[in-house]
Amino acid sequence: MDHCLRSRQYINVVVAGKQPALTYLAMADAIAHCARGIGTWEWACSGEGGLPDVVMACAGDVPTLETLAAVGLLRQHLPEVQVRVVNVVDLMRLLPAEEHPHGLPKAEFDALFTTDRPVVFAYHGYPWLIHRLAYRRTNHANVHVRGYKEEGTTTTPFDMVMLNDLDRFHLVMDVIDRVPGLGTRAVSIRQLMADERARARQYTRDHGEDLPEVRDWTWPHP
Repeated sequence: MDHCLRSRQYINVVVAGKQPALTYLAMADAIAHCARGIGTWEWACSGEGGLPDVVMACAGDVPTLETLAAVGLLRQHLPEVQVRVVNVVDLMRLLPAEEHPHGLPKAEFDALFTTDRPVVFAYHGYPWLIHRLAYRRTNHANVHVRGYKEEGTTTTPFDMVMLNDLDRFHLVMDVIDRVPGLGTRAVSIRQLMADERARARQYTRDHGEDLPEVRDWTWPHP
């Protein structure tokens, strides 16, 4: 917002929600992250560092919340899986540097998203946009995007997310399905996620609001 107010000869479009939202970064870190436009959130990553088993990428407030909640579930149920969390503020960073002034050089993009590991990308808009921006990237074949699927009705916020398969439980299932060898080892966890998803949906039908543990979720890890 500070950038928008200070800019000149720019057209800025500001889309803001009406509900309170979680704060993930201290002010100085948030300023640096927004100026960079993309980056890893080391505090949210799991494992011992180095090459991850999966990259969890996110852009947008709700996708970011659901991605972090999914990472929390992975830490709880599959702590051996090394997860890298990449948050995207400026979508143009997904383009090659030669195609856009905000684009990332190939080496930087490959360092973030790897050249061969699965990427589960949660996005608040149409999934095809992410694919169009990143189609020339080395690891594009391993990028799986969850986003808006034209599904929705008058319902609860989390039920709307579930209708578009963008919820935390579905993201965990995506990781299980896409990390090589994990599917056969995590059958029970995948079934648990499907059951939790069904329980959350039924709760909205019975009570007209989201599950308290979903509605009041915060990052549980130090």
